[in-house]
Amino acid sequence: MTFRTWLITICALLATVSAGLFVLAPVDAQPSRYEWPHAGVTDGVSRVLPLLPYEPHRLDVTFGCSDANTISDGLLLSTTSTRETPVGNRMGAGLAVHVESGAVTVDVGGQRVLTSDVGRDCEWSISSGPHGTVVSLDGDPVARTGTTPVVSGMFTEAASQTDLRVTVVPDTRFESTPGPIRGVLAAVALVSAAAMFVLLARNRSTRARRVRLLPQGWWRPRWPDAVVAGALAGWLVVGAPTVDDGYIVTMLKAEGDSGFIGNYFRWFNAPEAPFSWFYELYRGFADASDAVWWLRLPSVLLGLLGWLLVDRLLLPRLARRPGALVRFGAAGAFALWYVQFGVGLRPEPWVMIGTVVVFLLVERAVALRSLTALAVAVLAAGLTVAVTPTGVLALAPFVAASGGLWRLLRRHGPVLVPVALGACATPLLVMFADQSLAAVAYSTEVRTAIGPAFGVSDEPMRYADLLSPVQGGLNRRMPLVLLWLSMLVLALLLLTRRAAGLARRPTLRALLVALLFFVALAFTPTKYTHHFGAIGGIAAVLFAAVVHTVRSGALRRPVERSLFVVAVAATAAYALNAPLRWWFVADLGVPWSREQPDVGGIDLAGVVLVGGLALAVAGLLGAWRRLPSPAWLLPALAVGTVVLELVSMAYPLHSRAGTYSVARSTLASFSGSCGIEDWLDVEPDVRAGLLPAEQGEGSGHGFKRNAGYPGDTPPPAPYGTDDAPVWGSGGDAASWTSPWFPLPAGAGAPGSPPLVVPVVGRGAVSATVQFSRDGGGDGGDTVSREVRLRVGEGTWREARLDPRDAERVRVVAVDRREGDGWLAVGLPRLPKVVPVTEYVPASRPVALDWVNAFFLPCRQPAAVAHGVTQPVTHLFATGPDSRWLTGMSYAPESGGPYAPLLDVAELVAVPTYLRGDKLREPISVFRFDYVAPPLESLPR
Repeated sequence: MTFRTWLITICALLATVSAGLFVLAPVDAQPSRYEWPHAGVTDGVSRVLPLLPYEPHRLDVTFGCSDANTISDGLLLSTTSTRETPVGNRMGAGLAVHVESGAVTVDVGGQRVLTSDVGRDCEWSISSGPHGTVVSLDGDPVARTGTTPVVSGMFTEAASQTDLRVTVVPDTRFESTPGPIRGVLAAVALVSAAAMFVLLARNRSTRARRVRLLPQGWWRPRWPDAVVAGALAGWLVVGAPTVDDGYIVTMLKAEGDSGFIGNYFRWFNAPEAPFSWFYELYRGFADASDAVWWLRLPSVLLGLLGWLLVDRLLLPRLARRPGALVRFGAAGAFALWYVQFGVGLRPEPWVMIGTVVVFLLVERAVALRSLTALAVAVLAAGLTVAVTPTGVLALAPFVAASGGLWRLLRRHGPVLVPVALGACATPLLVMFADQSLAAVAYSTEVRTAIGPAFGVSDEPMRYADLLSPVQGGLNRRMPLVLLWLSMLVLALLLLTRRAAGLARRPTLRALLVALLFFVALAFTPTKYTHHFGAIGGIAAVLFAAVVHTVRSGALRRPVERSLFVVAVAATAAYALNAPLRWWFVADLGVPWSREQPDVGGIDLAGVVLVGGLALAVAGLLGAWRRLPSPAWLLPALAVGTVVLELVSMAYPLHSRAGTYSVARSTLASFSGSCGIEDWLDVEPDVRAGLLPAEQGEGSGHGFKRNAGYPGDTPPPAPYGTDDAPVWGSGGDAASWTSPWFPLPAGAGAPGSPPLVVPVVGRGAVSATVQFSRDGGGDGGDTVSREVRLRVGEGTWREARLDPRDAERVRVVAVDRREGDGWLAVGLPRLPKVVPVTEYVPASRPVALDWVNAFFLPCRQPAAVAHGVTQPVTHLFATGPDSRWLTGMSYAPESGGPYAPLLDVAELVAVPTYLRGDKLREPISVFRFDYVAPPLESLPR
């Protein structure tokens, strides 16, 4: 080896070793500590301390027998809310110290560990940590358990003069910063790696012949560029967000409090490391502005870069002199993939483009025998894998090109291995930037234990969701089925050596990369359909390769062309036989979001299938002599689908002109907007809108005010209206009718709130709301319209109705006498509302659901930092129709951040109304009523 080769090897090994030591080097921890009573204050007032994780790193409790004697019988200390406390959801499994009949009892995790007589002069201590709990009396251990108690507060019935003291050190292992040693090692690794790449590029023995990296005139715009740029720009404004945009934007905002990118909504806010470096780039955008268009701009720019790589570099590698039709096909396919999977905050576009970069570099390394290109490919692959587990796709080009790489290894063997190690080790610096190896290992352990963590045998779940019209939809089906069709056609053409105009080996390698992608997906622990977006760049070029080879005459006989047309038509019809499914409220007003697309009432899937069959038959009858090649069908299908999606998403600008839509909200964000909040009102006081009844007590047998319920166990009154009349049926009551309630003028105006009727029942009962326009009497001829209510089964529900032009309203209830049924109805009301930003200022942090967070850009999430979830005053939850998606945020078994808040607070609903869409409740607001004030942290 030459001296320069030795120098390259030394730099590569130095980069490898220093990067490895960087991972092992210590980090600077930032512990927190809480004391109760706080800062020398001796009052015994209970305090909330909603820890996250729920179990502390250290808990120390001290008290004396004199403290126990001060309360006689009662609670000396509990670290979770007591059973008598009205809260949202009890976590349990805390530490509880009671005094009962002259004895001290200690319960840990719901299990009694000690019962001891109360003496006159003694000192008790309880210490908990990762290895369990020890109870000591006068310094001697008297009881042990392997359980560590949950802490959500400090609750006591003791007098303020006690000597009871509690110290809590929460688990803040993830709140760390790189230490000075790490800084030195990172600098050494980066300098060594940079020197290695420079020396590689300048070394004659490893440098390949000079070939242009970019083709001449690559910078000149072309018409296919306009297709991609127009689609991405249009989607930036009118397009739907991805499923996890709300999840990720909350993670980015919460980083300002915790100091690291944590998962926030589950897994105890465990860090995303080692898969999080690209979030740091997005974090800078989130700091600059909360505007929706701004947050989506990086992915749009990334998409333009990806398109240039596909069109200027990747497509010419596979297709010889691709024509305009081929480039339009590539543009349509790329836009089809990117608008669905790429525009947003998810990592798929990074994997998509990283895989294209690695493929191009590996192709260059194989073609030119370039060690430099291979080293850069290894670096790019490492950075792509560090984005997300799906990034393992970036390793597929190395497998696909293993034959050519073996020849490269034989030529540069002595230096290739250390160079590959140096390039591969460098991404470790971003993977473990601010987290220790132990913290990352623990984070992985938590994720695996809580899940979801599926195996290879569970992979069919992903395809079941994709092919389901509810979860998959046209917008996700179409790119996938076209990729599968492209792979099948290319495989047949390559096997029969009829791939006209294609570079055989590069095309085979691209096809193998796509195949390996689906194999790699089976080994990822989650089975979501949005992971398919990672293959979009390779998929677009395979799609274009089919267009190119068919356009070049690969299908010579008429029967082959007709079979191709039938295959394309059947594939398109299958994809079109599903609605357009967009996330959460993004489908409001969007045509075909609940049914498959149609033309004049005729399903578009049928039109496409019949048209394709007709063309195929005509071709068999001789039309192919006069018709152009069927290659044009694929670009037309891809571009047509993108246009369909864009037009349908823009349509709500017209259909919902007076209310919220994603397109209108995004347009408003260019000049400053708070998303759906701009159209959201709340009802702070439900009593203010109660309607007064006309004179009279109603009619019908059994009508009563505030009637009793079977078993004398009435449900709670709706939204705290305990002082408002409630009518109940049961016992001997068969039916009853409420009085008429006059409606004020304008009650049915489009911008006014709805009429609300609280109702609850059980059994064979029904309720009907009757409207009247003629202003008097109670005869049957006065009823102009009736609406049947859906009765809440044992729980109150708020029926929302549009009064339209009615002047009065009443309720008729019927018990069908088929069992012990009962029914209760609250007073009808027309809500008195105020804008939600007036009720809860945008500057005030709130608890957010991951489903709706992206639609509330002005809202700062509750801080999850210093081992505690911030006790905020309000929760902005997903509406009742989608609330089933959000359970993990509140579930202890998922490590949800809001579970400890529900242990120390009661959730009180504050009704919300969407201005201009009065019957819909996409966002719900709840008030946290805490059982005690929060405990402040000591200075760090």
